[in-house]
Amino acid sequence: MKDIRQKLLAVFQVEHRDHVEQIRSLLGHMGKTNGSAGTELEEAFRRAHSLKGAARAVGLLPIEGLAHRMETLFSRVRQGTLALTPEINEVVLRALDATEDCTTTPGGNGSPASFSPALAALNQVLGIEPEPAPAPVAEPEAPVQPFQPVETVRITVQNFDGLFRSADRVLTVSQRQDEVAEKLNRLSADLALIERASERVRSTSASAVRHPEARREVARISAVLVSMERQIRTVSRRAGAIRRQHERSTWTIRQLGRQLQRDVWEARMVPAESLLEGFGKMVRDLSRQEGKEIEFRSASAGVHADRRVLEALKDPIMHLLRNAVTHGIETPAERVDKGKPARGLVTLRVETNGQRLTVAVQDDGRGVDYRRVAEVAVREGVLSETDAPRTSPAELARILLRPGFSTAETVTSLSGRGMGLSVVYEAVRRLQGDLDIQPDTAGGSAISLRVPLSIATHRLLLTKCGPHLFAIPIHGVESLRRIKVASVESVEGRPTIVLNNQPMTLISLTSLLGLDQPVAPAASETIRVMVLRSGIQRLAVAVDDILREANAVIQDLGPAACCGGIASAGVALEDGSIAFLLNPMDLIRTAMESRVRAPLSFLEKPAVPAPQVRMPSILVVDDSMTTRTLEKSILEAQGYEVRVAVDGVEALARLREERADLVIADIEMPRLNGFGLIEAMKKDHNLQRIPVIIVSSVERREDQERGLSLGADAYIVKRRFDQGELLGVIRQIV
Repeated sequence: MKDIRQKLLAVFQVEHRDHVEQIRSLLGHMGKTNGSAGTELEEAFRRAHSLKGAARAVGLLPIEGLAHRMETLFSRVRQGTLALTPEINEVVLRALDATEDCTTTPGGNGSPASFSPALAALNQVLGIEPEPAPAPVAEPEAPVQPFQPVETVRITVQNFDGLFRSADRVLTVSQRQDEVAEKLNRLSADLALIERASERVRSTSASAVRHPEARREVARISAVLVSMERQIRTVSRRAGAIRRQHERSTWTIRQLGRQLQRDVWEARMVPAESLLEGFGKMVRDLSRQEGKEIEFRSASAGVHADRRVLEALKDPIMHLLRNAVTHGIETPAERVDKGKPARGLVTLRVETNGQRLTVAVQDDGRGVDYRRVAEVAVREGVLSETDAPRTSPAELARILLRPGFSTAETVTSLSGRGMGLSVVYEAVRRLQGDLDIQPDTAGGSAISLRVPLSIATHRLLLTKCGPHLFAIPIHGVESLRRIKVASVESVEGRPTIVLNNQPMTLISLTSLLGLDQPVAPAASETIRVMVLRSGIQRLAVAVDDILREANAVIQDLGPAACCGGIASAGVALEDGSIAFLLNPMDLIRTAMESRVRAPLSFLEKPAVPAPQVRMPSILVVDDSMTTRTLEKSILEAQGYEVRVAVDGVEALARLREERADLVIADIEMPRLNGFGLIEAMKKDHNLQRIPVIIVSSVERREDQERGLSLGADAYIVKRRFDQGELLGVIRQIV
């Protein structure tokens, strides 16, 4: 138990330092604006609220008491009953200093010299009568160990994150080298065109030499052309060699960068049990304080997740458990009257589903009183009296996420300020996750948080509206559709479409984001629609164009810069362009709250037939019929023209009959293996410029180096075969 407490205290020390630093910074900013900065005041209130809960979780009562009074002070400033004057600012700063002094005392529960004056000053500002001094506590038999210093861990974490960012930069630089490779390819193609033109001119001049009157001039021109042709061939060979060397080095850098990123990503993963430590004690302490009997169960089933994701979820889970204890579970007498066991049940479950982490907090208490939610929403002007009866439970549940919204009758040190669920929502939104509040038919409630398993590379869907690029996490996209404009109907003033026999509201992305632009369909009769999901909520969103899927690192998951779910930082894509990051949960919430009823406006564009583009032809060489079939299916699905050969001998014969734009070859094959095939191709003047990709189960480094040195343009190991990687290499080369 002592080891667990030391670990919790070490974690709290880091969190405490962050909250104190942020509150000080916010006070400085509000001091310059005479306390009128609403966003900063709201953030300071939230920080004090979170600090209070964290101190309670680890049993640091002096810090909890100071944080509770600071929270009350900020609440009164927010309500307008107290002004944040320089004198009051000074009182808060003294309280922050006192909390830092408390962390240096043994066990964190001592009362340093600065504690009593800071507490008295806060009580005086708030008009609170000082509490009587507690009875002296007997000294423990053994001294309590002080906080363990965590500076080394903190430095290590920063260095570790720096290593992770370095891995991302390696990948980004290697991806941008694709542009250089493309330019080198174009240069080689231009030189080849010049070389062929030079040959034609020389051939023409050779025929003109037969005329005596032009023989001398033509001979001089021919000599110049021969010299130019020789120089062009030399430059062309050098450009080709540089291109192949660049492609091999780029491919190697990309592989190393990906491996580095995978290694660092795996090292960042920690057991989810570290997230659960301390919550059991917190629930037991709260239940005793509330006079309730509660059984707490937690399970993580060996789940591992990104350390930073788990740290970001600690506060939200604390708030959910606190709500379950204070609002959800009834007193033993109430439960017995309802025919329930006197002891309530609160469960915390952590599990994974693919690359998503799910945290579920469930209780068998009284559940959400949606009637009460509607009454408070009408009283506070969130809903009108006419809309309240028509508002669904799912929409009412979303109202609970608003900052300051609470159905509690009174404010206590544990609840009633309406910050719990809003803190949860904000943390989940910053992680590009979603939140779902589900009523339990058997009584009680369940709240699920779904966030990425790691903050590393995200899979995103790229869309376009006007000149703007937007990226949406792929987990929030249920399906992509092409909808006929004529099928869009109007139901209660809202554009509506029918998908899978279910009506669904259709809103343009430009309307959600406040952009005054019409939807531009790809043709005059259809529009592109993406169906977003967040929990049980669905929304159809019309966009100008759906581009592609892409991997990108989301560097900043901070507060949104503007409405509609646009994140504060853009996402740097592989080609160097920037896309705004959208959160599906925010988009759905915005649509529900704004109740957009504006009809869709379309920008008609004449349908232009797509140009006929010849897809590159690829020769797949492998003695395994299964592998040939797999690779042929993958490539043909992308539109490539594919031929096959069983070994190097058959491949050479097919290439001499009909050239290919690319060869994909195995190494271990009968008659002529992959190395022999590459050597034969490089010796043949007509085949030496055809690029070759080796896809083989042979993964020895010396074999990879041999293949690349013989002239292969890339080497992919079958054991780690990824069709996305293969297609990416092909696009780079051809």
